[in-house]
Amino acid sequence: MRLKLKWARFFTLAGWNWTLASPAAEFDVIVPIPCGHSECDSSHVLAVSICDMPLDVLVRKCAELYDRQKSYESPHPAFFGDGPQNTRWEMAHGAGGGTESVSQWMGE
Repeated sequence: MRLKLKWARFFTLAGWNWTLASPAAEFDVIVPIPCGHSECDSSHVLAVSICDMPLDVLVRKCAELYDRQKSYESPHPAFFGDGPQNTRWEMAHGAGGGTESVSQWMGE
């Protein structure tokens, strides 16, 4: 629970207007992240599962649960661990896309 509260605080301070997922959902929160690329809509939406696991485990879990096609559909399944460097999701972005993390999005 403490890790979920930490991320809720982070989303709020970053200005990302997050909402709790329904209790029946496979994830914890929905997080739209703003995007200024002309090829993108004004934001990307993540379906975030918050897990206290190392990054390599999060990467494997994401690959096991979601095929690549699902990763590029909105909301994008994302796994968040114990800090910005320990986050992972895949999505189309700009003229390309691929693997993303919170650390990559802090300047945008």
